[in-house]
Amino acid sequence: MKLRVLGAHNLESSGTRLESHLIDGAMALDAGSLTRALTFQEQAQVRAVLLSHRHFDHVRDLLPLGLALLEAGASVDVYGIQDTIDFVSSRLLDGSLYPDLLHIPSPQGPAIRLHPIEYCHEFKVLDYAVKAVPVPHTVPAAGYQITGNGRSLFFTGDAGHGLSAAWRHCRPHVLLTEVTFGDRQRAAAIEYGHLTPGLLREAMVDFVLQKGYHPRVVVTHMSPSWESDIRAELEALKEDLGLDLTVSRADETFAI
Repeated sequence: MKLRVLGAHNLESSGTRLESHLIDGAMALDAGSLTRALTFQEQAQVRAVLLSHRHFDHVRDLLPLGLALLEAGASVDVYGIQDTIDFVSSRLLDGSLYPDLLHIPSPQGPAIRLHPIEYCHEFKVLDYAVKAVPVPHTVPAAGYQITGNGRSLFFTGDAGHGLSAAWRHCRPHVLLTEVTFGDRQRAAAIEYGHLTPGLLREAMVDFVLQKGYHPRVVVTHMSPSWESDIRAELEALKEDLGLDLTVSRADETFAI
């Protein structure tokens, strides 16, 4: 598997993009920057999107992606837990903001097909085995274990204090996780369901206790305001725990 980071921040500017990732050019993890990061040709190759939760910065580009696919005569399957699918269908894709992409060009073959999924039940997406795992956030949220060709990635999406409970449901080679705040913002991170380097440290210590190994760690979803703190604190965490840890950048690729 090849992982491409499309956006690695929680705020958008000329130099930052909202979180979104692409596996093997065909399956997206969240939709914060799908159209901003991809050419029209690349967008037409996206066949599936896994949504971690319903917050706008993770679902926004479903609208322009759907319209681009409609123009290209293509379609996409979108997966999420019931709360996410209900929100997306009733608020984002109800036809009031953009054309009704859930029913055109035809109800039988729309540009976007929505699929509600259940926690902890493995299902198939393209050539991958996928399992949604509950993660702690301010709204119902799912992390995803994705397995293909004998390799496994666990994407936490937005997740905060208590993430360690997810470890019993996954065994990844690579952990793609958020760190939104620096350690000085620990209280805010806990309130808003996000991680700091210190909270990630606690989760990784628990991971080793449960699993007996460290996965490779790729960090994303940084707040630009705290990025310098986050990078310095993660560098210390990397040295202290002996982690293979990378702070990602947009357009960076990783072999899983």
